[in-house]
Amino acid sequence: MTTDATAARAALRDWVAARARDIDPGQLTDTTALFEDGVLTSLQFPELILLIERLRGREIDVTALAPGDFRDVATIVDRFVADGARA
Repeated sequence: MTTDATAARAALRDWVAARARDIDPGQLTDTTALFEDGVLTSLQFPELILLIERLRGREIDVTALAPGDFRDVATIVDRFVADGARA
């Protein structure tokens, strides 16, 4: 399933809000640092990867990953889902 950037952004926000630790889902924005601020844990990372792959309709090339690719919802959408996504 390929999802447009707007729908992917909403799906990612909903997914993060359902799993967020120590943050009110109402405070979650597209630029909230997901792992740095402890909103998500490293144990949730594999599930996040699977969600992104489902939203974009193809696997992520893990050899092309760079530090910061999963910083926040906006970065994830830009990096993996939006037109011209490079991985």
